[in-house]
Amino acid sequence: MTTARTHPPLACPLVPARAQQGMSMMGFLATAIPVIWLGLGGVELAYWMQLRQALSLILLDTARVGTTRQAEPAAMARAFEQGLHRLHPAPGEVSRVLARRHQDLGLPWHIVVQLPDRKAFVDHADPTLQGPAKGDRQPLIRNDHQAAQHARRQAQGWPQGRGPLSGLTIHEANTLRIALRWPHKPLFPGAAILMKTLAPLARDPRNRQWMAAGYLPFRRTVTVAMQSDPADWPDLPDGRITHEAQPLRNPAPSYPAGADIPPQTSADSPSPGSSTAGNGHGGANPPPNVFDEQGRSGSDGGGSAPGADPETGTPINEDLCGL
Repeated sequence: MTTARTHPPLACPLVPARAQQGMSMMGFLATAIPVIWLGLGGVELAYWMQLRQALSLILLDTARVGTTRQAEPAAMARAFEQGLHRLHPAPGEVSRVLARRHQDLGLPWHIVVQLPDRKAFVDHADPTLQGPAKGDRQPLIRNDHQAAQHARRQAQGWPQGRGPLSGLTIHEANTLRIALRWPHKPLFPGAAILMKTLAPLARDPRNRQWMAAGYLPFRRTVTVAMQSDPADWPDLPDGRITHEAQPLRNPAPSYPAGADIPPQTSADSPSPGSSTAGNGHGGANPPPNVFDEQGRSGSDGGGSAPGADPETGTPINEDLCGL
């Protein structure tokens, strides 16, 4: 005869299996959601790096068109939008993307022609040259015989051959520098929400507007030596390409008495005396430079590098210029 064994009561009651499954699901979600967001952020960041490189190449091709077309804004605008097919290769996709940005922002993209500026034409325009249109008195800067032009300006008493209004040498006046601002629509909604949250911190009004609409502003800058006579063009009426004066980075030279100084005009503030080797007569052109925050560009002894900080010489270029 066997006796039945008795067990003491459990200190903790058994939890139903269904309740355990719920606790496991909560723990999984608490771990998976941050991991998923980190993964999406990594994909977004990788696309930003790809977009940055693509925009640099598109802007470089745009500048090359400008160097051979006398820095004509309409020609550069066509070249830039044609280059956007690298980012949006599907038929009609570029038109849809630009139309969406125009609807959301009023301006699908923006390029600023920083060099040559308006005052460079006052200092260095050649009155013997004829503008692109027949009979047009559009100011032009001579692109050939730059070494002889530079020597002539020094003989006139211009220190380092720099113009009294622009602070630029003839080599710098024959340099095309353009800066692009491109609004990027983030791939994931969370990034767009972040842009809207950070919009009030943006110092630039246009960047603030773009970020408030959920776009991330990118900026790229390229400098290329001109291959034709630069012409003084008006801005595009729709505002896609404009000319803006930049702060003077080289000190304004002092001119001795009797120096040949051009007459004063009501142009904007002087442009920077940035230095990129020009297309001198009989010399080879330097390779074009796409400046970023890690690159450096040398000068020709007449000032700092194009777009460079005047004290450190480090090229200035913001990739994400929203803040």
